[in-house]
Amino acid sequence: METLQELHSILTDLGDERALICADLNAHSRIWGYANEDTRGAQVEDFLLAQQFYLLNETNSPPTLEHRGKKGWPDLSLIKGTDFANSCTWQVLEDYTHSDHKYILIEALLSQSHYSYPRFKTAYGGHRRMLQHLVQKTKQLVQQIEESNTKDHLAKATEELQKAIFAACRKAYKIKKFKLKINNNWWNQSLQIKKKELQALKRRTNKSGDDNKLKYQLKLSKKQAELKREAKKAKRNSFRNTCTKTTDPYGRPYKAVVKNKHPPAELFKQLGNPSSGDTKSIALKILQELYPPSHSPATPPNCFPLIQEEQEITKNEIRRILKKAPTKKAPGFDAIDYIVLKEVNNSFPEILHTFYNKCYQLHCFPEPLKKGIIVLFHKDGKEADKIMSYRPLTLLPTIGKVLEQILLRRLNHTLKKKNILHHNQFGFREGRSTDDAIHQLVEKIQDAKNKQLHTMIISLDIQGAFDHLQYNSIRNSLDEINFPSHTIETLKDILTDRKVTIQTAQGPVSWSQQQGCAQGSCTGPMFWNLVANEIMSEEWQPNVHLQAFADDFIFVISEPTGAKLKATAQAALTKFQHWTDKHQLKVSTEKSTTILISRLASGPRVKWDNQIIKRSTSLKYLGVIIDNKLNCADHLINMKTKLTHLHQKITRTAGTNWGLNKDIRRRLYKTVAERMILHGDVAWAYPLSARQSRLLNSIQRKFLLNITGAYSTTPTATLQVIEGILPLHIKAEQEAVYVRTARLRKTSNYNNIIFNPNKYEDGTTSTKFHPAIFQLEDRISLKKQFLPVPGLNIYTDGSKIEDKTGSAFCVMEEDTTKYEWMAQLSPFNTVFQAELLAIQEACLWASKTNLQIKVWSDSESSLHSIASIDTKSPIAQQTQEILLKSTNIKLGWITAHVGYSGNEAVDVLAKKATQEGIPTFIPAPRNHIKSLLQKESIIHWQKEWDNGETGRSVHNVLPKVKTTPNPWQRPEIMFVTGHGPFPTYLKRFNIRSSDSCGCGKLGNPLHYATSCLFTTSYHLTKPSADLEPLWWKRVMNNNNSRAKIKKLIHFIAEKETLLFPKDGENN
Repeated sequence: METLQELHSILTDLGDERALICADLNAHSRIWGYANEDTRGAQVEDFLLAQQFYLLNETNSPPTLEHRGKKGWPDLSLIKGTDFANSCTWQVLEDYTHSDHKYILIEALLSQSHYSYPRFKTAYGGHRRMLQHLVQKTKQLVQQIEESNTKDHLAKATEELQKAIFAACRKAYKIKKFKLKINNNWWNQSLQIKKKELQALKRRTNKSGDDNKLKYQLKLSKKQAELKREAKKAKRNSFRNTCTKTTDPYGRPYKAVVKNKHPPAELFKQLGNPSSGDTKSIALKILQELYPPSHSPATPPNCFPLIQEEQEITKNEIRRILKKAPTKKAPGFDAIDYIVLKEVNNSFPEILHTFYNKCYQLHCFPEPLKKGIIVLFHKDGKEADKIMSYRPLTLLPTIGKVLEQILLRRLNHTLKKKNILHHNQFGFREGRSTDDAIHQLVEKIQDAKNKQLHTMIISLDIQGAFDHLQYNSIRNSLDEINFPSHTIETLKDILTDRKVTIQTAQGPVSWSQQQGCAQGSCTGPMFWNLVANEIMSEEWQPNVHLQAFADDFIFVISEPTGAKLKATAQAALTKFQHWTDKHQLKVSTEKSTTILISRLASGPRVKWDNQIIKRSTSLKYLGVIIDNKLNCADHLINMKTKLTHLHQKITRTAGTNWGLNKDIRRRLYKTVAERMILHGDVAWAYPLSARQSRLLNSIQRKFLLNITGAYSTTPTATLQVIEGILPLHIKAEQEAVYVRTARLRKTSNYNNIIFNPNKYEDGTTSTKFHPAIFQLEDRISLKKQFLPVPGLNIYTDGSKIEDKTGSAFCVMEEDTTKYEWMAQLSPFNTVFQAELLAIQEACLWASKTNLQIKVWSDSESSLHSIASIDTKSPIAQQTQEILLKSTNIKLGWITAHVGYSGNEAVDVLAKKATQEGIPTFIPAPRNHIKSLLQKESIIHWQKEWDNGETGRSVHNVLPKVKTTPNPWQRPEIMFVTGHGPFPTYLKRFNIRSSDSCGCGKLGNPLHYATSCLFTTSYHLTKPSADLEPLWWKRVMNNNNSRAKIKKLIHFIAEKETLLFPKDGENN
């Protein structure tokens, strides 16, 4: 038999693997129930003996086939493996089936290792129980960590720590169960009945004779088509109901049609051979290709004469990092997430404090914390069967990620202090953003163009930069900092003995990672910046500008002649190639691009490794397309295409009378579409041309129509005013001015108003204190208990009355006032600034004494700002400097307006300061720029609305623009704009030949609402001609009148044949 030969071939490939074969072999033998034997039966028996298979069929079992009164046992279940066969039960079910064969139930009870890593439900409580189980081992764990004197000992202690926390979690939390498939909520009872009818008809068709078979087959095809049609309708209605009922803008409808969120990819299905069943070899192949072995020679560690002493890791450092840690991040293989780690540190801070300091002292990043689980995500547009088409994300233990953050903060402090990183590197740096990088690039290009120089922009793409970064390069970059310390040496140890793992059904597969930074580690971006800093710090020719955002490098090269331009550009690329060769990095010539900004008829060409880099008229940098004309026309056209696709997707979530409600659609536009188009607007929106403004309005128009549901001919300006959405061209220019002023610190002009950045706070960088030195959390009390210290207490407050701001503090000894200070601030200063200034001045006064003084404030937000090492407020940073120098001062929070004499006295003083305080200037907060820009934008919008040519009927009703939406629904918008099911509208756009109503009068909205014979049930009082404008205002602002209008519009739409005369008819 050919079937047995094919089975023999498959089983040979499987080797000793256990196997289960279920087949209709149509072979007769007494062994499995037949009364006779045939040739096929004998061949199957020989096959069983040759392959050492067991037969699960029982001799006296019920038949597996019944057809027209005949019975048979053709379905055989064969199994290989003694333990497998002993664990299985076999049974023929009498349940009704869709064919002549019966169901066969096989149950295998196997004790198999569980190779998947669990995740606990830690977000729903159970922490107290977990801590109760862990408390029994805390002393033992701390002692074992303290006694670890070598890296191996510390690795064992780390494993014990992970096991102890895991065991406590296992006893306290439930394990998460991941649903692989969402239940169908569209399947209903009606479809179930139709399905059963179809099954019954199938059976009747199979049992029918030749005469009736054709008749039943026709009925069957009709039933199948009907079920398919009803199922589609049910799916569609279910989706519509889900869209209509949802209250989350980013819920299931958004994810289904817009987000296209893909789960981790199953690469095994693309690469695996189902007959082999060896998933381990497939996983190993994936790891070997994603993480190839390094060919660079091992570099012996540099021996420094002396490691510079640093302060030990403090408990506050650990607490700060855990406080800001994201709670929804997936944990590593130990299943310990940030929520668990926070609870452990809050209750037993000595464990992590001892552990991290031991790592610090031994210059050791323990080996168990270097094991990462790989999760693969498919890259959009890449071939599914190629390993390099997948992005590997590494899930690392959270205990190790906290240690990375501690080391990273200390390294950043050193880099800032020594000013090591080049100012043209913008990626992964505090206070730097894509806006800075894009603006500087455009500014350099524009400057060269103004000087009438020939300019070449070269964008270089490094293949898998992070994945191919050599560990020797990282170590050498760390050594070049010339700061031998515990921090540097511990960071180096992160790079040794790293392992990556993929989970398979047969168990985990591990591989040694000898190069590259794990995508998921905290230190990877900083390691890249250190290696890239070498090429960024090179001495380049005067007309060569190199900048980078992480691994995105771009050159701007300018020269007076084409020959010089080519020579300079080629020399720059040669120098860059020396750096890439040194660090074994590859540049993709296919993805690298040059553009030429010049009047040369045929510009110079440059090569990389003897291959010409392609030239284009534009290139994409950080999401912004820069073209050779510097007008960003290509960028806006590209964004229009992207947003058109987004609009089409959002349109699928709402119809005329179903779908996401208006507020959700408005929110999606503001938070998704608007943010997409305004990305990088500092490069193209200051100032805007008339053509750009029209293009932006055309982009915005689609979304306005989707939000309102209005007719497609409704004017854009009208929709903007009705929805209270700022015109996109005004919004773009407003955003560009804000970025220029607040972030780039450039003077800008908007509506003839000069925005000088020196008048506003510069809140782009945080404090420059060493993380171990900054220990203000211990000296700032936020407890609700008010306990004044003996001696002097200082009370501070800020106040704002009628646009006047005051700041004050008073020094009190018991109930006696010793000193008072008052300052009158500018109207644009906030109460928060006033509160901070009062605390700063109070601390400054207290620092001049040697007494123990406590400063009290009723502003909790101000105290939080001062206590944070990451605060961006300049006043809070200055206060921190005073406090770190003067250890005699402590801060405390006091409840306001509950009768405390000091707080009540300073409250009066702060109000008095608004009138009588010393005039004091402090820069305005950055949000003041936003408020000024918003006011000017509304003035600009109002002028456009007043001077516009469209939407005049709505201008009469809504003469003033505002940024809050009007509560008008689709019918009211049709009515007030006249763009709706009215004869006057239909004739205007050549849809009908007559503009008359069925009653013979002019068929406009006012006619149907006040005088039409067919709509008397919906009539409103008809106004006189001179009061008609006032009538429109009153009607559209009255809820009852609008309710009538809704019903009127629905009636007109339903009774169109009654209300409208036929074309050519004139009543």
